[in-house]
Formats: sequence, C-alpha cells, structure tokens
Amino acid sequence: MAKSFLLVYRMPRRGAASAQCRWAFLRQRPIGLFKEVHTMSETSGSISGLTDEEAQEFHTFYMQGLVGFTAIAVIAHILVWAWRPWFY
Repeated sequence: MAKSFLLVYRMPRRGAASAQCRWAFLRQRPIGLFKEVHTMSETSGSISGLTDEEAQEFHTFYMQGLVGFTAIAVIAHILVWAWRPWFY
C-alpha cells in the first residue's frame, strides 16, 4: 500500500496588490499534511516499505550497477594513466 501525502498551500491572488508578495506563499506553512498518518508503532515490515523479495531484487540491480560503474571507472583510470601518468 503506497502512502500518499498532500501538501496544500494558499496561493496569492492575482492582481496589483499581490504583486509585491508573489513568492510569499513559499514562506507559509502547509495547511494539510498527510492523508494517511502512520506512527512507527503502527507500521510493520521494513523502514523502506519493501517486501523481502522486492528488497533482494533491488539489491541485485544495485550491486550490478555498482560493479558496472566501478569497472568503467577502473578502465577509464587505466586509460588516462597510460595516456598521461600522474605518478612515476
């Protein structure tokens, strides 16, 4: 179940009077925060909200991306060092 939230701000009215406070609505506090309010004691499962299977799948893809990025970075460093060595 996805937790959705809704922030509602009062927008300034258009017109000459509101021209000087065009961005004043950014300083206002939100009127309504959450549709569904859950405290830590009411939630069950992990902090991320993923199931074990989803977390393992995410971890697999994350590790594949990390290994790929590291391999490309190592190859790039070797090529740059072969072109212009920075330590003799």
